[in-house]
Amino acid sequence: MILHGESLRARHTARAARGLLLAVLATVSCSDRLVPLPLPEGSRQFLPEPVYRAWWAQMEACAGKRASFDAVSWYVIPGEEPIVIPHHPQRALGYWDPGDNRIVLLQFLPDRRAPVVRHEALHAITRRLDHPPEYFVTRCGAVIVGPENPYE
Repeated sequence: MILHGESLRARHTARAARGLLLAVLATVSCSDRLVPLPLPEGSRQFLPEPVYRAWWAQMEACAGKRASFDAVSWYVIPGEEPIVIPHHPQRALGYWDPGDNRIVLLQFLPDRRAPVVRHEALHAITRRLDHPPEYFVTRCGAVIVGPENPYE
């Protein structure tokens, strides 16, 4: 009987240790995502124009979520070529970095800038790096590619 009790205790302890190890690993991998990416060379912070706040509000409305516009830091990268984002397979015109809640945009945006700003704002509002179709297609797809002037 004692051996059986000790065996149960040992198995319980082993399970608890495995659970603790998994919790620690999950915490470490989640915290790695919160490490800010290094800013691309030549980046500089800027204060967004008032229309950025209107674009943000459009994305909040279609997403059905709210987030603080003022909590985001905005950066611009000089140049015309799409930028390389670490750990991302494609070049881009901008990105949202959850590590320090910043949006980085290419200074020269071909065509219109509103769709790029709205797209990155949606990432910041939903706090997601991926592109769930619920938000990026169904709910907000038409808003992302909407007119440059949000008041039209």
